[in-house]
Amino acid sequence: MLVVDEKLPENAILVEEPEIAELLSSFISVKKKIVKRGYHLYISDEVVISTHGVGGPSLALILDELIRQGVKKAIRYGTCGSPNEKYKVGSYFIPIGVARYFSSSLYQRVRGDVIHSLFPDLELAYNLYKALKDNGKEVYYGEIFQSDDFYAEEDINQIIDMETGTLFLLSSNYGIKSASALIIANYKGKNWINYEEIYKADFPIILSTLIGGEKN
Repeated sequence: MLVVDEKLPENAILVEEPEIAELLSSFISVKKKIVKRGYHLYISDEVVISTHGVGGPSLALILDELIRQGVKKAIRYGTCGSPNEKYKVGSYFIPIGVARYFSSSLYQRVRGDVIHSLFPDLELAYNLYKALKDNGKEVYYGEIFQSDDFYAEEDINQIIDMETGTLFLLSSNYGIKSASALIIANYKGKNWINYEEIYKADFPIILSTLIGGEKN
């Protein structure tokens, strides 16, 4: 393994940035920290918080290793972009399907002429949606578009991220449960909000949905 060479808990939360992983690690009882090949992992008895970097290939590398080391349920807690003001920045989006270009990094995992449906674990996605709604959060759901090029998304008129399709594809291939809870953080890659406070305020909801809560 390039990053992880030890048994891990069954639950994982994947985030984009090292700064966010460090912030969220304060909510769990960290037993071990791993920093290797650009990835940052915080491991407790019940959950591992891991960065996944930017884009599907970066997520695929670490998720593949997490699954091989014991992870059976994963949530990508990240950000996404909105094409217009129909979706309010600072609210949440729960993907229940993924659109993508035929020629994308996802092709390398499947090949041939089969286009697989990409979808979350229904129960986990619904539980995330309900928990956020029950806590007064504005939440949308629907199809997301996975992009491979952040600076070439001007013509895409859907909610966009760069990793959820890869998350769903690997989860299906390996038979694990997964879902994404995404903060709508910008319009067309511009006018970014300060989402760190949202992560800090709402992470207990995400964590509780995944494992039923963890006390320090």
